[in-house]
Amino acid sequence: MDASGGAALGAGSRLDLEELAGASGAGFCQAFADQLARGFGADLVTVSALRIRQGEHLKVVASWFDGMPLGDFEYDARGAPCRDVVLRAAPQVFADRVQQLYPEDAMFIEENINAYAGVPLLDAAGAVAGLVQAAWRQPPGAALTAEAAATMQQFAPRLGAELAGMQESAALAALARGAGPGSLSPLAALRQLAVQMQRAFRVRRAFIAEYTADSPGCYRVLACCDGGLAAAGSGEELMPSEGAPCAFLQEGEPFLVPKGLQEMFPAQEAFRAQGVVSYFGMPLRDENGQLIGHFALLHDGEMAAGFQSSSLIGVCAARAAHELSRRRAERRRRQAEQALLLRRKAESLGLLAGTIAHEFNNLLAGMQGQSELALAHLEASHPAAADVRAVKAGLQDSARLMRQLLGYVRGARTPQPEACDLNRVVRETLALVPPECKLGKAVVLDLEAEELTARMDPAQAGQLLMQAVLNAVEAIGPGAGTVTVSTRRRSLGTAERQRLLAGRRMPAGPCVMLEVRDTGGGMARDTVARIFDPFFTTKPGGRGLGLAAAMGIISSHRGGLAVDSREGGGSTFRFYFPACEAAAVPAAGSAAAPEPRKRQARRILVVDDEDTVRRAVAGLLQLRGCEVASADGYDAALALIQTRGPFDGAVIDMSMPGRGGWETLSRLRQLQPGLNAVMMSGFAFSAAQAGYPELDGVQVLDKPFTKEKLYKALFR
Repeated sequence: MDASGGAALGAGSRLDLEELAGASGAGFCQAFADQLARGFGADLVTVSALRIRQGEHLKVVASWFDGMPLGDFEYDARGAPCRDVVLRAAPQVFADRVQQLYPEDAMFIEENINAYAGVPLLDAAGAVAGLVQAAWRQPPGAALTAEAAATMQQFAPRLGAELAGMQESAALAALARGAGPGSLSPLAALRQLAVQMQRAFRVRRAFIAEYTADSPGCYRVLACCDGGLAAAGSGEELMPSEGAPCAFLQEGEPFLVPKGLQEMFPAQEAFRAQGVVSYFGMPLRDENGQLIGHFALLHDGEMAAGFQSSSLIGVCAARAAHELSRRRAERRRRQAEQALLLRRKAESLGLLAGTIAHEFNNLLAGMQGQSELALAHLEASHPAAADVRAVKAGLQDSARLMRQLLGYVRGARTPQPEACDLNRVVRETLALVPPECKLGKAVVLDLEAEELTARMDPAQAGQLLMQAVLNAVEAIGPGAGTVTVSTRRRSLGTAERQRLLAGRRMPAGPCVMLEVRDTGGGMARDTVARIFDPFFTTKPGGRGLGLAAAMGIISSHRGGLAVDSREGGGSTFRFYFPACEAAAVPAAGSAAAPEPRKRQARRILVVDDEDTVRRAVAGLLQLRGCEVASADGYDAALALIQTRGPFDGAVIDMSMPGRGGWETLSRLRQLQPGLNAVMMSGFAFSAAQAGYPELDGVQVLDKPFTKEKLYKALFR
């Protein structure tokens, strides 16, 4: 058969073969419909393409009806002879009485159609792609009807090829329109692509899935089109690959199940529910060759072996892989921006928090000392004693709040890391949580079987865990719920480091992970970005410093922190600590020798630029029977030690205008070597940071402090 499709018809053909030879695509289909109608006296001729393979919806691409084209439209084939042509993949010819054979075909009855001939059109893979059909009101006779059917069969290969070409061109054009840079988000582009794939391949279902680095062996369906309709979905649900056809895609090669899908994968109940019997899956790779996802086509009819050779497969794979890569790049960019935002917040808020804490702690130190002096001079039965004790308790609560604020900056205090077992820290900490604090929620342990040794300050790690658990309990809200505390040994890789909100510079390699997961309502993305801000809280009346302190603790440990949360799906907090091989045993004699116990101090120099603090500290020392000299700064302190020295001890404020506490002590020790001293500060920094490493062993008291702590530090 030549290009016109009519060489076998001979000179007696009713068609104009020369006209047909010069046409192609939709023009060829329309020319054939016109000539077939005129040559055989048909009242209706259509060339139609299947909307879904072996489905009941057809799209007319060329038509003749009483001498006029009908235009492009779709129709439901149920109850009509064309449905049998498609389902049986064989011609159907009825010289008369077609209305009696198909009484549900409303059009035949309305137009008084009595004779019909239809022929299936096949694609290159041998699957039905559409049909050509003719119908008559007045039966033309069996011979003419059979001749018309034979003519349609002679041209069926050419019509099938033209249909396939038109569909492929339309699909490629649709794919090209959807590839504009920045026109759609990656997720929207993938959902559009799923619809285009379902239409292009005329299958029952098409979907595109993404692999997840944090959940090997699982995938997320990001886009799906079922029966021509885009299926709604969040793309967040993880699906296991095991026992599913997509498990075969892990080898990086396409996978085809032409038929018998339900028997091959009996555990997949969805296949039976959807009525699909064939499957084609295509792995998707990024530009580095890494598997990042796959797309799959499922159908309720057989997929021939030639199906996977379609040129559209490669085009769709390239588009899907591009959008998946773009989605990953955008997610990494958002994570980097979020981490940068948090880091900048930490820097600016840390400076603010340190300033506020220093000023408040100075005020609290004076009030703390004055309240202790008042209690020392009041009888226990004095009416004012109870009120002063209440003031003292309030000051202590305020001091705790300030310590939490400092924890945002530096983990409440300089950590004292040691090699310890994370599992032991978890058990000991949770044993301290009172039942009433759990609010009826179940706290479940899922700990690594082996010991998890890491360098951490056990007290601070316990504080971090306690705060995370209590926050999780509150996040669940009223009713039942579960908080799961897990520990794992991990090897921190590049992808996981990029998801960290804090500690993105944490070195890759072995680490231990502490995870706290709740079944609460979850958080929106903008809330996650703010939960580590001091004083931010979603709880009415809350002060919201716990997570800010947690950020400070994990940062001071050079660890990492990640948060996974979505509205309606709960929250997961992960804390990473650098791992070490085993608990370090200090070598004999390696520990610093304790300082010899000094004689009880009697003549004490107090140096502080705040008058209320000086008077309060002096009063507490005088209660102990000390003689106290007070100075408001560096110059006054030097003058006192030169005129009234030597002193048995000194209590010096670390942060003072002009020359600070460390410089003051250094100069005092030059004048009086070996001077016993205690530093006090509302926001402490080390002697080494101040440039005086030789003073590193001097004890530091955080303001405010009790008289017991002052005596213990000074009179040790």
